[in-house]
Amino acid sequence: MSGRLRIPAATYRLQFNGNFRFEDARSLVSYLNQLGISDVYTSPILQARSGSSHGYDVTDPTRLNPELGSRKDFDALIKALRQYDMGLLLDIVPNHMAASPENSWWLDVTENGLDSRFARFFDLNWLDFGEVKDTATSYRRFFDIGDMAGVRVEDSHVFDTTHSYILQLIDEGKVNGLRIDHIDGLYDPLEYLQRLQYCISSPDKNPGFYVVVEKILSGDETIPETWPVYGTTGYDFVRILNNVFVDSDGIEKLKRIYFQAIGKYSRFNDLVYEKKKLVMAELFHSEMEGLGRYLARLSGSLNVEEAIGTITELTACLPVYRTYIRSMEVSAADREYIESAARGATARKSCTQAALNFLRRVLLLDLPHIFSTEDKNEWLDFVMRWQQFTGAVMAKGFEDTALYNYNCLVSLNEVGGSPDTPSLSVEDCHKWNLNRKKLWSHSINPTSTHDTKRSEDVRARINVLSEIPDEWEEHLNKWREWNEHIKLKSGGLEYPETNTGILLYQTLIGAWPLFAEEIPEFKERLKAYMIKAVRESKAITSWIKINQKYEDALVGFIDSVLEDSTNNKFLSDFLEFQKRIAFYGALNSLSQVILKTTSPGVPDFYQGTELWDFSMVDPDNRRPVDFNKRRELLDAMIREKPSVGEILASWQDGRIKLYVSYKALSLRRKYDELFQEGDYVPLQVEGERHEYVCAFARRYGSRWALIAVPRFFTKLGKTEELPLGNKIWQDDFVLLPRNSPRKWDNIFTGENIEIPGGSKAMNLAEVFRTFPIALLVPSV
Repeated sequence: MSGRLRIPAATYRLQFNGNFRFEDARSLVSYLNQLGISDVYTSPILQARSGSSHGYDVTDPTRLNPELGSRKDFDALIKALRQYDMGLLLDIVPNHMAASPENSWWLDVTENGLDSRFARFFDLNWLDFGEVKDTATSYRRFFDIGDMAGVRVEDSHVFDTTHSYILQLIDEGKVNGLRIDHIDGLYDPLEYLQRLQYCISSPDKNPGFYVVVEKILSGDETIPETWPVYGTTGYDFVRILNNVFVDSDGIEKLKRIYFQAIGKYSRFNDLVYEKKKLVMAELFHSEMEGLGRYLARLSGSLNVEEAIGTITELTACLPVYRTYIRSMEVSAADREYIESAARGATARKSCTQAALNFLRRVLLLDLPHIFSTEDKNEWLDFVMRWQQFTGAVMAKGFEDTALYNYNCLVSLNEVGGSPDTPSLSVEDCHKWNLNRKKLWSHSINPTSTHDTKRSEDVRARINVLSEIPDEWEEHLNKWREWNEHIKLKSGGLEYPETNTGILLYQTLIGAWPLFAEEIPEFKERLKAYMIKAVRESKAITSWIKINQKYEDALVGFIDSVLEDSTNNKFLSDFLEFQKRIAFYGALNSLSQVILKTTSPGVPDFYQGTELWDFSMVDPDNRRPVDFNKRRELLDAMIREKPSVGEILASWQDGRIKLYVSYKALSLRRKYDELFQEGDYVPLQVEGERHEYVCAFARRYGSRWALIAVPRFFTKLGKTEELPLGNKIWQDDFVLLPRNSPRKWDNIFTGENIEIPGGSKAMNLAEVFRTFPIALLVPSV
């Protein structure tokens, strides 16, 4: 089998379901091509449970999902893509399948046990499975989801069977790239990826097919360079890009405001530790018991409870999602992560040192010399099973619990984020991009995904609070005072409590609609989101133990504070404040679009986000998209060529974001090599406002592009004033690289900039003469 290598220039993520099918995607191909997209990037398309809204609950990986259309419909989509030389990047799910009667493989196992021809397909505990069959204690699950059963894709027969149809589509040239869902759930990710590439492409190419992995990186962690992939799905890029727009001084003030409001101080890392322990106890008790029994048997001296407690402590202190030990050789990075976790567990003194020392030795494979091969393999098997489990603990403890408890600045509460160390200088951003260019220059660069906690435009608004912490404190204190009487008082408690109130207010700031007719629907969306948020937090209510009284009080509070009444002081004050935030947030969003589209990596646009999108976490971000509106707006823009001044003046309608996306993507497609292979050249900005601009060049041979975008817009002028011209930028300038062109064109405005002879600088007043962001190319 041979898969031709195709590197996408720009991807557009589509979410398939029964209401958005192959034929719907086919009708969008000409529009996406016109927008500047090179590859459609789809959610899973193989047969899933009836009515699935996402496709990750696969029931048969050997056929297309009939709810999305027929094979003829799929082929028509591929034909349309080929007409425009566009590709298809497909999301696949190797880790799990639906544990459902709709899954004939699973049904066969539950009925026939070890005699089933699919017995080796699922990661089952046969001590338990024979007695309780389909309960969650008897098989590895996807996180804590009982109706998602882990698949033993490390078995070559299982791999071949579950991947046969995908490999066929690749061989037919209908799929040009793969996104691997939840790579950390696999027993041996490296072996899986090597097998996948071997089955697709020639062995002498490494990697020979475009593959990216869903891998959540913590801190300075990187994916192993030995993996035959082109990068990740980009949670790391979301974190870096978002943090560029967070003011470092302001975030420290926000922390003081937050802790003072909730009446206690807590380190985010301590919160993560507590919540990881909580989910291990409440959601993963069967997995912990299995690992505890295993470790107790290996030790010969620990009892099961002591072993469980020790594993719990070290796992809660692990700073990453998982390690990747697969042989007796332990990498330096994995060794440090385990040592760090052991040091953390030692400092907390919650388990005996002897038990912790033994677990540390096992995880580092510090084997006694007298061990037999069988003994060594048992230690290694324990390590690999523990590794397969720790990612689920981090996902549920960090993403789905801690991030809903720490509400200092919720735009930082993202998958792979670091709310306690949020700020990023322009210099640090350049360093990160240079490293990405060197190691993972074809990794995906998203700003919103189906898994992000809030959309890019919501985060862009909330980030503005870091620039104006004193104003935020003033409004927060007023709102709390004015709305105090609305809260339900019961048993010495108030519902909702202050922490949830802060989350609500920031969510309102980030997601409030731009048009009045959208408000009624938004209120219902907001209430659904807040109920999900407080259940995820597991503080007062949860999915497994619903506190109906609390949830009713929360919904009632939302209804009251949003009541359009002359007596509601909060609403009028909020609307005035939020209007200002929305303006600056829109400018942040435009800067984000340019950085995403021109930085090293493959820019990805989540469905609908070429216009303003103020979505919250799923399922809110999977609502139907009005593609007809987007197509009509782009057609009119290309046909009528409105002035940038006109588009800026009506920024609320979203055309400005569509315009910026279209112009930047069109340039990227025209000069694909420049952005895929070209050097990344950081540029130095000088002057009083030098910290407020991120500027760099891309260079490939004689081809150039120069990018300059502002940040911290509230500090650049009066309220709701565009930061344009001499009045704002005065004598500030950007230093140009040696041998760079002397004449430049602004792709957004058509304006020309000529550098005077002998000068090495470009005045920012010229760069931002009539438009707040700049993407320049040499004049022809």
